[in-house]
Amino acid sequence: MRKTTRKIKAGSIYIGGGSPVSVQGMTKSPTSDLKSVVREFGRMVSEGAEIIRIAVLNEEDVETIPALKKRFDVPVVADIHYLHELALLAMRKGADKIRINPYNMGRKYLKDIIREASSRGVPIRIGVNSGSVRIKGSLVSSLVRSAVDAVKFFEDAGFREIVLSLKTPRVGETLECYRAISGACEYPLHLGITEAGRGYLAESKSVLGIGALLLEGIGDTLRVSLTEPSHKEIRMGRAIIQSAGIRTFEPEIISCPTCGRTQVNMAAILSKVEKEVGKLAKKHPSAKNLKIAVMGCSVNGPGEAKQADIGIAGGKGRFALFRKGIIIGSYGEDAIVEKLISEILKNVLNC
Repeated sequence: MRKTTRKIKAGSIYIGGGSPVSVQGMTKSPTSDLKSVVREFGRMVSEGAEIIRIAVLNEEDVETIPALKKRFDVPVVADIHYLHELALLAMRKGADKIRINPYNMGRKYLKDIIREASSRGVPIRIGVNSGSVRIKGSLVSSLVRSAVDAVKFFEDAGFREIVLSLKTPRVGETLECYRAISGACEYPLHLGITEAGRGYLAESKSVLGIGALLLEGIGDTLRVSLTEPSHKEIRMGRAIIQSAGIRTFEPEIISCPTCGRTQVNMAAILSKVEKEVGKLAKKHPSAKNLKIAVMGCSVNGPGEAKQADIGIAGGKGRFALFRKGIIIGSYGEDAIVEKLISEILKNVLNC
């Protein structure tokens, strides 16, 4: 059961309060390089980004915000550290949300930011990271205490349009932080494993940390942080959400890993299925809910196919075509993909 949190509005997106868990990304190009940032925004949006954050280091970066908002219908979040004047300017230029670390700005300046955000209806993410707080006791207790203290300061100033994040590069500590803060407040939580790195280990840390929290009902928005292109972060974020059974973005293809029993060209068949199903999903939005099995032999094939809407299982140079686990035909490798897609259109999507 997902925890119900306070509903916050950032541009056209709602965060928390039962709203869909949203996929956030952050640009990696210098924000003042408008041509590069626009190109990166476009790629991220095409991959499914629902909120995009930009780093704001100076006034030149702030000037990029109106241009981005003119071109893209996606909330723009300004990420600001140290210089409170940039937070004020970003909101005045149209930032839909700002992200700050309250521990690298003076409290007097935080009050200025709160007043501006209140007058403009702009929410604030309080981002507390393991590298930016004073450690007293354990890292987890220090992060949670820092977040709770920051929330109290904002609440005392009459501000409650808050999103929280407590990130570390380590999965176990991140889980402990989010579990603790989830029990301590009602504000929506932004999930992530910070500075995860790149490659298999970084991806595994993100899947394990973010996925575990989502399965526990914790989390309202997320960013996968990788030292890799931003559009890959978006794809991974969507995949994590779908794998957790929270939202569906694309058809799910269940395929076997293959073994010595396989007597068909699984790699080639699977590639064809992925390509054709991808094209089909673009034409028919309802296809995103499909579960399709592509199995390499008859040992597990029929059983797995029963759990899918439709599937195929290989034999010696041939494939059996199943619908809800019932065999409806047998075809050679050269014809099976065409028959599969035809059956999906005719008897699954009813097109």
